[in-house]
Amino acid sequence: MAWNPNKHPELKVFLHGDLSAHPVLADFQKLAGAPSIPPVKTFVAATQKLGPDGTDLQLTKAEAAAFASQPATGASAGALPPKMAAFWSDLLLRRTQAFLSGGIAHLPPYETLGESIRPADEVARLLKDVPKVRSQFAALIDGNPLTGTKAVPPQSVYWEMFDADGQGALNLGALYVHPNGDAWQALDGEYYASGGYYALLTFHQMWPVKIAGRDCTLVWRTDLISAATLATLHGVERMGSSTAMMRETKKTIESLLKDAGQ
Repeated sequence: MAWNPNKHPELKVFLHGDLSAHPVLADFQKLAGAPSIPPVKTFVAATQKLGPDGTDLQLTKAEAAAFASQPATGASAGALPPKMAAFWSDLLLRRTQAFLSGGIAHLPPYETLGESIRPADEVARLLKDVPKVRSQFAALIDGNPLTGTKAVPPQSVYWEMFDADGQGALNLGALYVHPNGDAWQALDGEYYASGGYYALLTFHQMWPVKIAGRDCTLVWRTDLISAATLATLHGVERMGSSTAMMRETKKTIESLLKDAGQ
């Protein structure tokens, strides 16, 4: 079920790394070779400003202050200076370990935006607003530590660097799969992001079907996203945001089909 969107430039995912059940710092070594492109440069600039004052990056206050206290290091082969690559690698590792050991409830909050935002609360709000999705995927939602409380290992764990409205950002995600009669259900949840959104949940249901005598799969998908920018949108602006999200979803589906040889 693991898929790497990095080879599709239209998806604006610059780096992708798969993680094991017991991740280590070396799993994030690709960060040191991040491409020197405008979105990554804006991410570097935002990180360089980290300190005790506020920042748009989504961290705890302690994490933001810790960066400024780190000693500088030598030159880097990529866009991220070694000090910065080491800082973000350690942060991603610690958040991954916290999630794998205790689920989303164990994740630290985002505290650098003037308030305390807990990923677990954002996921709960997303699910509360979609009772039909909650009913359709009840067993899957209750049966994992991202949307429920059951301590089961994910099918895959990953991290990425991507473009969030012109600024580079990092995320962490996990995939859970559950049988549902003759169908399969999957949840791809991104439980940490350094910017762009608070949490992102993508649900799939897949049914085996025959079309013109060929074995095929019918896929139903829904995406739920929690972001600060969406809270202020109304009317036409909200409709425009939904249309833009559907365009990006279409790109992802087309890229996935290309890789599947369809």
